[in-house]
Amino acid sequence: MEPNLPPGMELRAIELPTPDGVIQGRVAVTTGPMRLTGLVRIAYEVTDALVARGVQVEDQAGRHISCRAGCGACCRHMVPVSPPEALALADVLDGLTPARRRVVVQRFARIVETLRAQDMTDELLAPRITGEASLPIARRYFALGMACPFLEDESCSIHGDRPVVCRDFNVTSPAEWCRAPYEHDIAKVALPLPLAAPLARLTAAVAGIEPCLIPLTLVPHWVARHHPLRRREWPGPELFDRFMREIGANPAAES
Repeated sequence: MEPNLPPGMELRAIELPTPDGVIQGRVAVTTGPMRLTGLVRIAYEVTDALVARGVQVEDQAGRHISCRAGCGACCRHMVPVSPPEALALADVLDGLTPARRRVVVQRFARIVETLRAQDMTDELLAPRITGEASLPIARRYFALGMACPFLEDESCSIHGDRPVVCRDFNVTSPAEWCRAPYEHDIAKVALPLPLAAPLARLTAAVAGIEPCLIPLTLVPHWVARHHPLRRREWPGPELFDRFMREIGANPAAES
């Protein structure tokens, strides 16, 4: 981050131990009140750094990422997002142009109708901390072949705002295998610290709700049930420090 920060922001240094070495960096943190969505940008920056390190390790071993724009098979999985990410995605949805928002909202609605017809919504929204694609409900979901509402021409239309689990899903196996992931041994780039679960645990601790991960396609449904969380605020530095402790990082104020 550049040192010239807007008022009300400060740089914080991060040291995050991983099996492949320590990740070091700096992030800008709000010094005043902060919504849970303020943690999302930080989580994305940390995830991107972890992914870059993981990809580097794969490259050094002669294995290369096969994911490409236009390959949207993974965008039909049950994508689990943390509550802060769900709130951030609701903000993204609200920020679309009215015409664009109508199209995307209709896609969400059709998916909810399908899930209700399959009697899957309650199970998908049951509090749990797991993103395991091997869960029976995840296999059932993928079998329905429903594309993410933000998918356009087999590419993510909100790439810069995509969730943690989308950022950290990179494979070195043939891209076409991802169309039948339960029939092939998908070689996913190992990430030492997926951040969706820590975000969910932190939300549970500060907001007094059960820890949960929410399927991306049910985000509007979940956010409508937890609308007060969209505007609730906590002291920014305190929220940041708690998140760093949750992921095992060492935060410090920038000198």
